[in-house]
Amino acid sequence: MKLPLNAFEIPDLSRIEVPRGEWLERRLCDFGTALDSAVLRATQIAVDAMMMPAPEDLPALRDSAEPLLDARLLSEPWRFFAFEETPAALGATAEPHRSLAGGRVVRRALCIAYRSYQANGHEAAKPDRILFEHWMHDADPPRGTMVAVHGYRMGRPRIDAMQLMVREWFRRGLDVALVTLPHHGARTPAGARFSGEAFAVPHVARLAEAVRQAVYELRLLALWLRGRGAGPVGFLGQSLGGYLVALLAGLYQDLDFAIPMVPPACMGDLAWRFLRRSRHYRSGAGPAISRQELRAAFRVHSPLAHPLRTPRERVLLVAGLGDRIVPPEHPGALWRHWGKPAIHWFHGGHLARFGRAGIIDAVVRHLERIGVL
Repeated sequence: MKLPLNAFEIPDLSRIEVPRGEWLERRLCDFGTALDSAVLRATQIAVDAMMMPAPEDLPALRDSAEPLLDARLLSEPWRFFAFEETPAALGATAEPHRSLAGGRVVRRALCIAYRSYQANGHEAAKPDRILFEHWMHDADPPRGTMVAVHGYRMGRPRIDAMQLMVREWFRRGLDVALVTLPHHGARTPAGARFSGEAFAVPHVARLAEAVRQAVYELRLLALWLRGRGAGPVGFLGQSLGGYLVALLAGLYQDLDFAIPMVPPACMGDLAWRFLRRSRHYRSGAGPAISRQELRAAFRVHSPLAHPLRTPRERVLLVAGLGDRIVPPEHPGALWRHWGKPAIHWFHGGHLARFGRAGIIDAVVRHLERIGVL
């Protein structure tokens, strides 16, 4: 793999000073950290068994990164997301799902034709469908619409709605579009062993393509909602969803709000954390691929490689003090990179989010401050 010049490095993920909190809050953080650590250990076993590339696969893994280390992309990473034309839905379907107090949930599908970055105009766009649950108020128009973006290995709307606190945002007057990302949930391809496996494959170019398609779809969905008179349209995303929302905020200036929750800032750093715990590394064989190589390979879609384009006052970061899956260094790096926008620290980890009421209050205050609520 040809490494980029130091000038194209993403900012370092250095430690950040975080509020300590009271005794009980610190104990809650400790519990969240312990839960995250236990899940990480279990996940490491699964990654070693199912997803870690074999030594003989490493040359192909390095080769897969070459198109993303092009000098033009390194200096202008936004070009990776410069789609040939403004995204547009080719058709839409709607299926009534259930009633809500003051509204209803409709299952929707937007028909699209997506052309990959590698296609370069030489291959036909492939048909696909964006799936989402549309939580809609009977009052028309709504105060605004939140696009809620789930995390990795999620994609089941009933569970996603609880994790993303959809009922709370609906109760406060927002319509919600609860989206299913590519390769997740009902969009899991045949042969995949779990939701999201085909998204985070150990192949640099395919993972980057999955991120690119997700950005394309989220952009299209926002444009479609605006075209329906959905009021201000913004995004809230968790974990992988937070990563995508942060990336959107670095690509587009017309997001009415952007709320990344527990967002990674560099997938290369997260991949390195798993790699250095792998059997290959622990055996003393040394790293199969370096941290610098991984940071370079995933740089094109790191939010840290893109300046913030959404106005800073519309951004709210939400991060966990005890998070060990996406450590505080990641949202901290984003916070610094974006010029220190509003940030809310909750007590707990990635999986155990204590202070849920505090998160809801912080989001509501943010949306009131910018005039959405």
